[in-house]
Amino acid sequence: MPSRGLRYGRSVFATALFVALVVAGWGFVSLLGETDVVVDPDVGPIIVPVSVAVSATAVLFALASPRWSEVTVKGLGAVLGPSAVLALGAVAVQLATLGVLQFVATGRLTALLLVIAAQAPTPYTIVVIGAAFVAAVGLALLGAGQGRASWPWEKEGD
Repeated sequence: MPSRGLRYGRSVFATALFVALVVAGWGFVSLLGETDVVVDPDVGPIIVPVSVAVSATAVLFALASPRWSEVTVKGLGAVLGPSAVLALGAVAVQLATLGVLQFVATGRLTALLLVIAAQAPTPYTIVVIGAAFVAAVGLALLGAGQGRASWPWEKEGD
């Protein structure tokens, strides 16, 4: 199992990958589909970035946990299921945050439910799921290497 510092460092980079994939994916979907990221026009401009930031924080804490490091040493097959669960959790946190922030902004409980119901079936939700899955699997593949990178002539014992 990697050290705590290495685990946190890799988790930060995997979370940065998650955010980059979400931003790029949403940009491509918006450009190709000629749609807005948020279906509801009443959603303010700060609510969506904050919901992505909260989702990224949840992804960071999940990937930095010692439990995730234990899963990654078991191989790629053992990582696919937990990565899918992490991806679904990331989109659930993003949608819930979107709804709660919309509720705080408007003061209407129906706004919370309506914004989640409007946003959930869009391609942007699939982008969040895919980004979290790719970041989790990428971290798992990276986690297989326990030490620092080295050239073949640096290896001792050969």
